[in-house]
Amino acid sequence: MNNNELNIRAATAADLDAIWRLWKAVVDQKIYFPYDDTYTRAQMEESWINLNNAMYVAELAGQVVGAYILRPNQPGYGKHIANAAYMVDTDIRGKGIGTKLCAHSVQSAKALNYRGMQFNLVVSTNEQGVRAWKANGFEIIGTIPGGFYHHELGYVDAYIFFKDLSSEV
Repeated sequence: MNNNELNIRAATAADLDAIWRLWKAVVDQKIYFPYDDTYTRAQMEESWINLNNAMYVAELAGQVVGAYILRPNQPGYGKHIANAAYMVDTDIRGKGIGTKLCAHSVQSAKALNYRGMQFNLVVSTNEQGVRAWKANGFEIIGTIPGGFYHHELGYVDAYIFFKDLSSEV
């Protein structure tokens, strides 16, 4: 693999420190994730790393620069719809890594026989994320007025995104 090529692979226990570093950088910005700074590493590991989640990392030049989880959006009768969450290194945003992670997650969801994917809380001011999800065929199916407290802007809308995979599974 060329050092300038993005490599997306299944995460391992050896990636936990890098994932925690990404998590802290994203959460500390207080503008993308709903988690606050009281969320501990143990809580992150429990919610992101368990038997129900598929987890992947993106590497560039041997460094973890992004990650995503793929899991059932709901238990039981709702488990056929996937949910995903993504993180990209804050220092290299805007280079298409989120778009590539999303495309990879769609393929992973299809391979796992999910019939659709839903993102429950996409902050409306996350323009790069909104573009990435739309570029991968997701549609906004709802808006939650004031659904996210943005550290700098106050209450901003949040979107619910969906992509139907049923004809592709």
